[in-house]
Amino acid sequence: MSGRDWIEALPGELAGQKALLRRLLAECEARQSFRWLVVACSVGRGAGDSLSDLDMGMGLRDEVFDTALGELRLVIDGLGDLVDSYHHQVPGRAVRHERIFAQYADRCQIDLVAIPATQTIGAVRDEVLLYGGDMHEVMPFEQPVLTAEQLREWAFAGWCALADVGKYLRRGSAWEAMQRLNEARDHGWRLWAAALDVPNPQYGLTSILDFAPGGLPAGMEETVAALGSTSILAAAQSLAGQLTAAGDRLPAGQRELLPGAMGSFVAADLAAIAAAGRAAPSD
Repeated sequence: MSGRDWIEALPGELAGQKALLRRLLAECEARQSFRWLVVACSVGRGAGDSLSDLDMGMGLRDEVFDTALGELRLVIDGLGDLVDSYHHQVPGRAVRHERIFAQYADRCQIDLVAIPATQTIGAVRDEVLLYGGDMHEVMPFEQPVLTAEQLREWAFAGWCALADVGKYLRRGSAWEAMQRLNEARDHGWRLWAAALDVPNPQYGLTSILDFAPGGLPAGMEETVAALGSTSILAAAQSLAGQLTAAGDRLPAGQRELLPGAMGSFVAADLAAIAAAGRAAPSD
């Protein structure tokens, strides 16, 4: 199926996204410096809706990469009724690149990473090639195996955040405690995504909702707090239980490096705050 046929086969609900894709495809066909174009994520796998952004990649002719980037920024801005756009480098990405994000007035969004056409960032899940089959090959995607070290990192970050919740509650700083509670929950979602064995567990809640919406762990709503020390403390204790439960659901080989001692310490510390009534002053 050609890229144009694939775009036209998208459901009517994605009318705004289809219009952007048609225009961008036409620009690729008209410019020698635009060598290939792909779309991925929810729209790529056929799960997009009217609010889905267009996660895209483009290969620009290597020898005119900088000039082509300038052209691409103008093209992206002109695809629709633009609200605003920006471009930057993604931290930690070694390949030469630029990320361009554009917000349009109809709520459609483009999130595109451009790289030199002869380079690659590796296999991308749900990638669909719209243009440039002679320059770009869609590679089979295999989900990397999560290591015990990676899971330890997520778990330790979650427990560290909860330790800070206790610290800030003792100081009576509800805003700081709330911030760290929310960060701890993000790491908890990553652990649950790993335990549920969904793709891209690093995206936490998003991946669970995309691939296992029926697997949301019971009781996670209790980890959400109102701005007040009593509510934050109760939510933190509930989240401590969720971190432990998610870890217990992991296969044995992935559980071996989980920070059990840190978890026990933080859970006991939160319980001590509750027992002493030390969380009351900021209510």
